[in-house]
Amino acid sequence: MGDNKDRNLVERFMEPPEEAILDDRPVRILQEVRFWCGIGIALVVKLPVVMQDPEGLVYWARDGALRVALTPVLLLLSVPLVLALYITAARPGHRRRMISRLPGPLTSVAAFLGHFLLGAAAVGLPFWVISTYDHPLLRGIAVIVGIYLLARAVGFVLFAVPAISRHMFRTVEVHQALPACLTVVLAWELALQDIFFPLGDQFADSTLLPLGGAIATMAIAVFELIRLRTRHGITLRSLPPERPRGTSTASPAS
Repeated sequence: MGDNKDRNLVERFMEPPEEAILDDRPVRILQEVRFWCGIGIALVVKLPVVMQDPEGLVYWARDGALRVALTPVLLLLSVPLVLALYITAARPGHRRRMISRLPGPLTSVAAFLGHFLLGAAAVGLPFWVISTYDHPLLRGIAVIVGIYLLARAVGFVLFAVPAISRHMFRTVEVHQALPACLTVVLAWELALQDIFFPLGDQFADSTLLPLGGAIATMAIAVFELIRLRTRHGITLRSLPPERPRGTSTASPAS
């Protein structure tokens, strides 16, 4: 029951309408790959260096955990900024259409942020009640409520990750190129964190190592943008002609 509720909420708030999704299998595959490249490749390229120093495995594991924890925070900060900059840079004749499509992405960001804060509140509530009140029943209720709220928050986030990786908080509704641009921004943010705020000294001699994920993500995103242009006529600063409602966005060739 809980899984179905979380899945339904994700479909309602995090999934774009069908007409905004291109029927292009290579693009769908690329959308999944480029998201995980920025998070995973930088860790993979560090592994041979870490294996030479067993103590470095602790820092490597901590680095991976930090990346996973930072990803939703960085996305929540980056999406509104990238949206604003992208719409500002668009051709004047297309800005109004892009702005009219903002409710979907803003709703998606708000839903994810709400569940993110719900998880934080679910962890903090029992500790606050236990430290403030001595009543055993009240403490027990707080723990039960906290566990339930945390389960709802974690369930929503887990189901939301695949939708976010493909559609980047439904920014695909504003422009098909936005998810690719957002993953590039995220990958470089993680790379800069590695370079300027490393968790250990074992990577200090190799500044280029953290750039692996960012460069790979950028290469995949560029290929995706080229395919959007050649297969669908979608350029970075403009939108294709509006289609009648219910018209498929299928590509002429897959």
